[in-house]
Amino acid sequence: MSALHNGKMFRYIFSLLALVVFFQSVAAQQNRDRKAPIQQTHKKAVKKKKSEPQPLLRAVTVQADVAGPFVSKLEGSGISYFEASLDVNLRNKWFPVWEIGHASINHVTDEGGLFNAKGFYNRIGINVNLLKIENPKQITPSILYVGVRLGFAPFNYDIHNLPLKDEYWGNSTTTSLDNLKSTAKWGEFVAGIRLNVLKNVTLGWSGRLKMGLSTGKESYKPWYVPGYGITGSSVWGFTYSVGYTIPLK
Repeated sequence: MSALHNGKMFRYIFSLLALVVFFQSVAAQQNRDRKAPIQQTHKKAVKKKKSEPQPLLRAVTVQADVAGPFVSKLEGSGISYFEASLDVNLRNKWFPVWEIGHASINHVTDEGGLFNAKGFYNRIGINVNLLKIENPKQITPSILYVGVRLGFAPFNYDIHNLPLKDEYWGNSTTTSLDNLKSTAKWGEFVAGIRLNVLKNVTLGWSGRLKMGLSTGKESYKPWYVPGYGITGSSVWGFTYSVGYTIPLK
C-alpha cells in the first residue's frame, strides 16, 4: 500500500509540475509576443515643395498710340499728336509706366483768333493688374488695369488776332503775342485693357480722366495743353495702342 500510495503521489506531483511548466511556457510566450516590436506602416511624409519666389522683373512692353495721327484729319480740329509708352511688368501685378508724346496745334477760334502751340509732354505713373494671376511662373499675357498718372508739359504757344474789348469805351481791338512759354502739370485716373493677340504683340484701349491742370500765372492762358487737351477743369481722353512685349524672366 505504501509503495502504491507513493507511486500515486509521485505521478500526481509529476503531473502538477508538468502543468506548471506548461502554463509558465505559455505565459512566457505571451510576454514575448507582447514585447515584440509592432511593425507599423509609416507613410512617407510628403514634403511640400516650397513655392519658388516669383521674379520681380518679368517683362517690358513698348506701345504706340495709333489713334493720335488720325485725330486731326477725322475731327478737322488742327490738333495732331503722337504718343508712345514703356511699362515694366513687376510680378505680373504692378506696371510702372512712362508715357511721352509730342503735340502740334493750329486752331482758329470762333472769334477769328489763331492759337498755335507745340511741345513735348511726359506722364509717369503706375497701373495695377486686376486679373487673377493663375500661374505666377508665367508672364501674364493680358491685363485689365486701373492706374494713375502725373503729367508734365513745358511748351511754347502763340496767340494771333486775339479779340479784345475795352469795357470802358466799348471799343474792340485785336492783339497778337508770340513765343509765350508755359509749364503745365496735371493728374489722371486711368482704366484700360491690354490683350495679347499674337506672340508678344498686344492691342490696348484706355480711357482717362484728366484734372487738376496748372499752367502758371500767364496773362493769356493757353487754349490747348499738349498731353492734356483743351484747357478746363477736367478732360476725358482715350488711347488705342499697339505694343510689343519683351519677356525678361
